[in-house]
Amino acid sequence: MGVPTIVGIVVLAVAVVALIVRFVPRINVAVVATAALAPYLMLGAPLAMIVLAVSRTWIAVAVAGVVTVAMVAVQLPWYTRGRAGSGAVVRVVSANLRYGRADPQAVVRMARDHADILAVQELTPEKAELISAAGMDAVLPYQALRAREGAAGVGIWSRFPMRRGAEYDEFSLGLLTAQVQIPDATGEVTVIAAHMSTPVFRVWRADLARLDTTLQEIGASADGPVMLAADLNATPDNLEFRRLLRGGYRDAAEQAGAGLTRTYPSDVPLLPPVFAVDHILTRGCAATSVSTLPVAGTDHRALLAEITISACSSRDGVI
Repeated sequence: MGVPTIVGIVVLAVAVVALIVRFVPRINVAVVATAALAPYLMLGAPLAMIVLAVSRTWIAVAVAGVVTVAMVAVQLPWYTRGRAGSGAVVRVVSANLRYGRADPQAVVRMARDHADILAVQELTPEKAELISAAGMDAVLPYQALRAREGAAGVGIWSRFPMRRGAEYDEFSLGLLTAQVQIPDATGEVTVIAAHMSTPVFRVWRADLARLDTTLQEIGASADGPVMLAADLNATPDNLEFRRLLRGGYRDAAEQAGAGLTRTYPSDVPLLPPVFAVDHILTRGCAATSVSTLPVAGTDHRALLAEITISACSSRDGVI
């Protein structure tokens, strides 16, 4: 067996493992990390197909071809844009403030230029005051904040009238809801700001399972659309994340065909972000575009979604 054949088989094996772990619940950190890297590791399948074709290992070429088709099948939907009806368009931004280290002026500028609704994670009491002092109240005058020390604070600012909803303290890092009155939208829009723990802790899987239950309860009781803006510390290739996409909930990036919206880490010199851990989920509305934005002082890029809220949005999440 020649070197090209060995290399091709090894690369193919890595791609197969990456494809499999997408469907495996969290067992340990290695499984979570492999699933998070799956979009990159699965690229080994078409590469292996080329290498093995050169070495004329046809059975292995066929296997690589099957894995390549499977890779396309699981990734392509994230790059295929759906259709959204007409209605009110609202810009929703989700931003992790890195233990309150984000530049408050940068946060206010981002809100001014890009947001109708801003949901943040890792909002400390001091940073909440600094953001207010930097002029946020004039840009997004309505707020619902749950500021905490460390990583547990979350908050929502809105351009539209908003009333505070519920706090869910059973989550390790916090979850907060608010009801927003968006012009031309039927019923109030429920906005959720949340932050799940990191995958290296045992509570991560419990947090995501609890979030699944909470989202279904909120969706069942909401009078209008629901939007979740959160740092979930999970990528689309983690099975625990994809379990959230039921009961009418969709990932905004998948709806808009934006693909893998990489947001973390954003503070490594000369390297782009690798992982799509920040998400905006929609229910009863549809994202038409999703992109990322830089935020000075933090290690996440912010996530921006333009969301159309149809006048006929229904409580079952269908437009």
